[in-house]
Amino acid sequence: MSEHRVGALFLGRQEQLSWLGARLKRAANSEPQVVMVDGPAGIGKTSLVRQFLVGLGPGSCVLEASGEENETHLPYAVVAQLLAHVTDDLEPPLLGLDRSLRPGAAVPEPVAVGSGLLDLVGRTQDRAPVVVIIDDAHWADTPSLHAITFALRRLRVDRVMTVLVLRDPNEPRLPPGLRRLLGDDNTLKVHVDGLGLREINGLNTALGGAPLPRWAATRLREHTRGNPLHTKALLRQFPAEVFTASSAVLPAPRAYEQLVRDRLDLCGPGARRLIEATGVLGMSAPLHLAVRIGAVSEPLDALAEAMEAELLEERTTGDVPTVAFPHPMTRAAVYQGLRPALRSQLHQQAASLADDPAQSLRHRARAAPGPDADLADELAAFAGEQAGTGAWSTAASALSAAARLATDSSTRARWFLRTMEYLLLAGDISQAAELEREARALAPSTEQHYVLGHLALTTGHLNKARDELTAAWDSCDAGTPVEMAGYTAEQLAWVHLIQGDGRGAVTWARRGLEVPAVKRHSFLRDSLAIGLAFDGRHDEAVQSVAHLPATGPRTTPAELEGLMARGLLRLWEGNLRAARRDLDQAAAAHRVVGLPMLTITSLAFLADAEYRSGRWDDAVTHGTQAVSLAEDTDQTSTLALVHALVTPPLAARGDLDAAGRHAVLSGEYARRLGDVNDAALAAVALAHVQVVRGDHEGAIAALRLLLDVGFPHRAGLDEPGIVGWRPLLAEALVRTGQLAEAGTVLPPYEARSAILDRWLDQAVAARCRGLLEAARGDADAAEASFRAALDHCARGEPCWEQALSRLAFGTFLRRAGRRGPAVAQLEAAWEAFRRLGADPFLERCTTELAACGRSMTDHQEVRHVMLTPQELTVANLATRGLTNRRIARELVLSVKTIEYHLGNVYAKLGINSRTELASRLTPEE
Repeated sequence: MSEHRVGALFLGRQEQLSWLGARLKRAANSEPQVVMVDGPAGIGKTSLVRQFLVGLGPGSCVLEASGEENETHLPYAVVAQLLAHVTDDLEPPLLGLDRSLRPGAAVPEPVAVGSGLLDLVGRTQDRAPVVVIIDDAHWADTPSLHAITFALRRLRVDRVMTVLVLRDPNEPRLPPGLRRLLGDDNTLKVHVDGLGLREINGLNTALGGAPLPRWAATRLREHTRGNPLHTKALLRQFPAEVFTASSAVLPAPRAYEQLVRDRLDLCGPGARRLIEATGVLGMSAPLHLAVRIGAVSEPLDALAEAMEAELLEERTTGDVPTVAFPHPMTRAAVYQGLRPALRSQLHQQAASLADDPAQSLRHRARAAPGPDADLADELAAFAGEQAGTGAWSTAASALSAAARLATDSSTRARWFLRTMEYLLLAGDISQAAELEREARALAPSTEQHYVLGHLALTTGHLNKARDELTAAWDSCDAGTPVEMAGYTAEQLAWVHLIQGDGRGAVTWARRGLEVPAVKRHSFLRDSLAIGLAFDGRHDEAVQSVAHLPATGPRTTPAELEGLMARGLLRLWEGNLRAARRDLDQAAAAHRVVGLPMLTITSLAFLADAEYRSGRWDDAVTHGTQAVSLAEDTDQTSTLALVHALVTPPLAARGDLDAAGRHAVLSGEYARRLGDVNDAALAAVALAHVQVVRGDHEGAIAALRLLLDVGFPHRAGLDEPGIVGWRPLLAEALVRTGQLAEAGTVLPPYEARSAILDRWLDQAVAARCRGLLEAARGDADAAEASFRAALDHCARGEPCWEQALSRLAFGTFLRRAGRRGPAVAQLEAAWEAFRRLGADPFLERCTTELAACGRSMTDHQEVRHVMLTPQELTVANLATRGLTNRRIARELVLSVKTIEYHLGNVYAKLGINSRTELASRLTPEE
């Protein structure tokens, strides 16, 4: 259907067009917009969007793509379509992204592609607002959907308007992060209903029909429910008398397939062959390819005839002429109307002409009249090759086809289950979950239990995961593929880690390491080291990762597996600088070549290391990034952890609303998981918020459950440096006068910290001991403890604990009447709090200094009290010499957002250059 003829459908739909126009104006003013256009097939969604695009002025920057049912398995097919409209030079990973469609090609992570899209729109929007159109988003490939979601969630002040056209916003193929974005209050939701009376009359006039009375048009609308395609079909097929004959029953519109077949029958042989060949190729195809498959002798005449019949449209992709169906229903009608023998013949011809082996195999599979063992084996082998490169979506599609063509039921079941595994690894969790019922109907097997266990673990059902995975392990025998035992042990080790069972994690990790190496990156070595640490065997844990090089590339399993665990061991022993380096490298490497789950976990613990180090700008940035990635990739089993670890720096800075939300969400996810280890982390997160609020009774209520001697897996819970609940509880008990109980909570922590000789935990323990002894009235013991806390800090690294110890010691000295020494401690603490932006603690310290007769309001530098955490992060990176573009890549934001934050920083600080910024802003130590 041509654009001019489509216009008749928009009589009366000006309101929807005006909504789109208003959102475009807001996007032009640096307010990024997301628009969802939804409605059933054939209702006119695409036509509405095309009409909107017709109204755009010259010079508009429009990036268009459309999902295709037959291309859902091709990684980044939709993103590649968007890039076809870009004239600027591209950079990796966008440069050469179309190579991901080829078999055997490496497939970049959605996070990397999403970051590239952010960079692209950042460079493009200066000339004009960027309008991104994703038609048939429900058929977009999963990697593209994840990358687009990642980019959309990070647009802040960008001149970008994104329109997603789909049938149902609850479509399970859409990533959960995208569904949340579409449901957001700020998203414009345009539901396309059926045609109104004026539109029906306008359509009738455009088709040359006699005017219809209002009652006749009403009757027709009720009969068709306003569906444009059905309404148009009736108006074409029947004269006006049919609709104005009040006694007659209106005829049902012919099945849409029959309408298309009728119009197809009117076409000449050449046009018909062109339409049918295009139908086999998909919603659209290069003209020359459809011509060869259909053996069309006069292609231009055939195309003109097909367009006149409104069965095909002419489009251009780059320099390649393309033919496309005006609507998916049209293509479906053509394809379903093909005689089986002709359909098979056309698919065979398409297979012989395909340059891409994957496309050739797909056409051969469609051509097969029934089970075909040889072809099924080819598809399975191809799926294995794709899995080896990390192209999980392509592997899943190929293996699903192989399962359908398998000649024996056992092979079919095995390949079906492996398809589910590939879907899980691809992040297509909703699609894998849809297959669960069918998987459970299969005969029990090792692979069935394993896949169901993996699905349960990914979706946060830990008890079910443990039961299924244990059953998988127990059913392994001599005929079980060796790698299946390794995969099962790997998942079971992770289940035990999540639940805080270090000993169980060690057992399963060692079992997994005893079998030959698995064919993909594994977290068995990470699980082993962390499990040993949970079990109090720190030296063994360190030895288990001794194979890792100190520095260098992290691309092979030997260079990467265990790196996150080494970072955690260093964090817990107080080697903060080395911990930050390891965790940063682990997050970056797993994002490119490893496991998405470990990317998220590494980022979360990196935020924890930065919090303890007093690098709070980075802690907030990495913590919120971990939360975002976990949500975007639907990694439910990590959400309690990431929400818990981003809470402390936010609370300490006084952002109690945000900190409280994260703490509550951590608790909710921990309860959903039924996991006591995550429940402990959530309790500590909530206690941090309550302590800053001054609600020490609330902190005690949050932490008291951890005193239960029956609490499962206490070894990791009581190990210093891991959860850190005892000092929080001891301090809260002291603050509320419950000294006897505080005296029983603190000693186990003191003793274990001394045995391990961990300077940071010894400093924390000594500060809490000082608070307790001061409350008991033993001034000498209190002073000795406070001095010991500062001595422990002096033998370590710069840390947040040092400022807390100075505040506690200074407060003790002031109340003892020793103002001079008190001022020295309190001023040092005040300066640290000011630098960190620890507003609640800064306020307490200022009060103590005022009681000493010292005013700290007359200071030249005011940093964190003026700048938001995001502005501080951007400003700190700018002082390190990073360009706006490099800052954008580091923070995974657009360049426009970085410019916006820097503009705010300059305005708030009254400066005009980076040179002035460097002089006003002291980088974090």
